Amino acid sequence: MVSNKVSVIKALSRITCLAAVFIALGVVAHAYVTVLLYHKFDEADSPSTSVPTVMFRQQMDYLKEKGYKVISMDDLFECISGAKPMPEKAVVITIDDGYLSEYTHAVPVLKEHGFPFCIFVFTRAVGSRNFMNWDQLKDVLSSGGDVGSHSHTHPRLTEVPSDEMEKEYRVSRKILEEKLGIEAKWFAYPFGEYDDTIRAIGIKTGYKLLLTSDPGSAGPQTQPDLVPRQAIVGQNMTMRRFREKLEQPPLAVIERSPKSGRLKGNKLKGVSITIAEPQNYHPGQVQVFLSEKGRLDTVFDPATGLIVCTQPIELARKTNRIITTARRKQDGLFAMDSYMIVLSE
Repeated sequence: MVSNKVSVIKALSRITCLAAVFIALGVVAHAYVTVLLYHKFDEADSPSTSVPTVMFRQQMDYLKEKGYKVISMDDLFECISGAKPMPEKAVVITIDDGYLSEYTHAVPVLKEHGFPFCIFVFTRAVGSRNFMNWDQLKDVLSSGGDVGSHSHTHPRLTEVPSDEMEKEYRVSRKILEEKLGIEAKWFAYPFGEYDDTIRAIGIKTGYKLLLTSDPGSAGPQTQPDLVPRQAIVGQNMTMRRFREKLEQPPLAVIERSPKSGRLKGNKLKGVSITIAEPQNYHPGQVQVFLSEKGRLDTVFDPATGLIVCTQPIELARKTNRIITTARRKQDGLFAMDSYMIVLSE
């Protein structure tokens, strides 16, 4: 009995000491939410976007076995809006487009596990060949799922005029509410593409959360119209990569250049990112990537958190993502920030 008490006291003492060390170093492990993004299931003709159902079941089993809390879109909104704190080890499951294989393969697995989820549909496709119909979407709602908008016709919103953008938002929302009797509150950008105008119109038309395809997790800094998601797609997805995506906390960024949105031209004078709490990261493992160019040559100042690439860059792609990663000293995890830049017409 005495031995057990001594063991408990020693364990508590170790925990107290570790906490004191973290506080002294200024290390704060903010909770975050990983929003998972899926598309198709068991569709061999779409190897880059489809996931084998066997693997999907393994992933859902892993979430349950490891004590992850799978939360709803409503829960996510409350976390991002500050109404409730971010929970530890939290996940949101989202599926884009509304393909039939999502209903026949993924929904039964999600029902078995009792997980909430959200399917984003572009309303013109509902009832078309290889897509879910309205009765199936109603069954999704009765199965613990939610339905959000993925626009009406699934255009590249960066390539349409603002009046057409607004129509995509409003028409899809109106159809969802009339057909399903729900309040359409969530929107996933088609192709994951956005700029300042696209974001502003999304908020204007009444959506509460707008989801990107920018890799990363949602944390205290996440804006409601820029929710990142971790894509879980492709035949090469392994359980190791799945775990890595779950263990990728958000990286708090103070300033970015260029900023997210439209560029004035196709040339960048360079790239600079300033991260918060730079003392919490290994100086030699802070990197910046540009999707069109790969890893950039940068210099990191661990005192100020400033990461700079002074090399001029000429862009050819319409859209690019700038991704910053930094390895945390406290647990070795790579925190990530990502955002989109878009060439002007």
